[in-house]
Amino acid sequence: MVGKDMNGDGSILDQVRRVRQLHEKHGEGLMADENVRALVLSYGAGIEETGAAMTREGIGAACSACARQHPSGCCFSDIESGYDDILLLLNLLLGCPLPEERKESGSCFFVGERGCRLVARYYFCLHYFCPELERSLGEGRIRALQQQVDQQLQTGWRAEEAVRSWLRARSTAKREDELP
Repeated sequence: MVGKDMNGDGSILDQVRRVRQLHEKHGEGLMADENVRALVLSYGAGIEETGAAMTREGIGAACSACARQHPSGCCFSDIESGYDDILLLLNLLLGCPLPEERKESGSCFFVGERGCRLVARYYFCLHYFCPELERSLGEGRIRALQQQVDQQLQTGWRAEEAVRSWLRARSTAKREDELP
């Protein structure tokens, strides 16, 4: 696969394949567990609330345009290395497919034509507001957005921990560092 080698995407593509296999093997079981399902759905609701707040403030449009014009900005290539298997698995549990290829050369693997192609995102991707956005929105509006993001991240952490615990309880792995 030429694109894989040219973009250096072997590692992220391997991770995406591994997470898809994890989802295929355990996705139904995870969502059948009432506690896990409730936490994943709560996280999904938090993502929607944050998304609505970001849309009201024009964040998504501004960030998408910036990512296309300045690929070395906050959506820089290799930021995707911050995503672990559980966060990517949460995307699949929330119905968000994982991409199979990089769409924007020089940018994060997960950036597409209209911004991030994931719904469950890495801490940095949600919490970072560039100086230009901070200036245009002002301190009060940024603070309100950061509070919304913090709530989403707390809900996401609870969902991640529930998924991780569920998988560990069913794992036959001998060492904890072998688990996602």
